[in-house]
Amino acid sequence: MKRIGLAVVSAYAFFCISLMLLMPVNKYEWMLEESSAKSDGLTFCGLPIDNDISTRFFSAAFLIPLFVFAAIQSIREREIHYSLWIAIALLAVWGWRFFIYYPFC
Repeated sequence: MKRIGLAVVSAYAFFCISLMLLMPVNKYEWMLEESSAKSDGLTFCGLPIDNDISTRFFSAAFLIPLFVFAAIQSIREREIHYSLWIAIALLAVWGWRFFIYYPFC
């Protein structure tokens, strides 16, 4: 039973990581792929300002069920469950993606 739980939690974690890494941080990132923008030297810092932070909260919303499951399992077993370690690692990836890796211009 533990192997099935580990497989499900790992698959969900992979889904969350891929969601975080594939979602654009700025809704104007598509402009960077256009050939005319490349020839003009457009960079991420030259994109129009996007004050929408829904990408951060949308991706964080997928982490909440994993944290709830991990907390319940940890409380039930009275020790830190492996899913809690996975949830903490995902939180670190989320923080890296949206706060550290995000370029500050």
